[in-house]
Amino acid sequence: MKDIKVIRRCPGCGVILQSIDETLAGFVPTKHVERHEVVLCQRCFKLQHYGQDIGTKEVFKFDEFYKILAKAKQDKAVIIWVLDILNFETTLSTELLAPLKGLDVYFVASKRDLLPKNLNNQRLTTYISDFLKSKSFPFKGLLIASSKTNQAFDELQTIINTSISNKDIYIIGATSSGKSTLVNTYLKNFSNQTKKLITTSPFPGTTLRVIEIPLGESQVMYDTPGYIAEHSMLAKVEKEVVKMILPKVEMKPKHYQLGSKDSLAIGGLARLDIIEGKKQAISFYFSNLVEFHKTSIEKADSSFISLITKKHIQPTSKYALSLKSFETFELTLETTGRIDIAISGYGWISLPCLGQTIRVLVPKGILVKQLAVKV
Repeated sequence: MKDIKVIRRCPGCGVILQSIDETLAGFVPTKHVERHEVVLCQRCFKLQHYGQDIGTKEVFKFDEFYKILAKAKQDKAVIIWVLDILNFETTLSTELLAPLKGLDVYFVASKRDLLPKNLNNQRLTTYISDFLKSKSFPFKGLLIASSKTNQAFDELQTIINTSISNKDIYIIGATSSGKSTLVNTYLKNFSNQTKKLITTSPFPGTTLRVIEIPLGESQVMYDTPGYIAEHSMLAKVEKEVVKMILPKVEMKPKHYQLGSKDSLAIGGLARLDIIEGKKQAISFYFSNLVEFHKTSIEKADSSFISLITKKHIQPTSKYALSLKSFETFELTLETTGRIDIAISGYGWISLPCLGQTIRVLVPKGILVKQLAVKV
């Protein structure tokens, strides 16, 4: 029996530990592997203690996620699907809906603390519920949550402890949706038999393998790797840019009076042009590190590219340095109500519908979604 080796996993990201290749996931120095102790891999250690992502050659493939969902269905488990409240349109990956049919699914919209406090919670609930219902997918409930303020965690505990009769829990969600942070907050507040926390960071793909967390004698919580929302800005730009566009504190909306022939650069990653329309106050909900620059449509192209190439506006990305890197979405608004225009992984624009014709520029491949706002 002495020749049998125990496979040990990092409690932070779930990957198998190894001391052979420092460039591969799960690396730890030999002296730590030989000790009989719980140890973080080198990547998780640097993420947790220094906020540094040293990277890894390992990539979690989306096809592997279907195997995880198949196991959840076999176990008749409960799914807690974490959506980033700032980007719920794309952190809900619709191709995953079919494999989950027949299971109890609860949605948790995380990061409530990053939205302005004066946004009504009931309106947020209605707003997101209407979006989910538009996908014709039955779900058991929706929570508006914050790991920072503990909002909705009592309700989450009730779901886990009583509503689901000790079924196993699978936590799923897109990268950077706040999934592992939500798990950690739950473990801090309630049950955590492992006494270890999941590694979190602003960088996509932190959790590399499924992490098993015992909640009791007969119940396990599985923190799964985040799938990549392909049409999100977070999946396209560099890590240093991700740090800038992911809000860390409550977002303070910027308001600009814009009318016909006005153009507004939203950092170096998006632009709003008002082709026709009365001058009105338009609100922009983006990270507080995103800078804005107003000009006329006549000068918009040259001004935008000059700002980007000279780095006179932040953030900028090497993937969006010329107009050829961008695509255009043009739409004519209704004459009543309000509309939100979400730029996946970046932020959103809120404006009154007065029959304007507008144009939005974003890097190619980024989803732009319009949602009517119930007033």
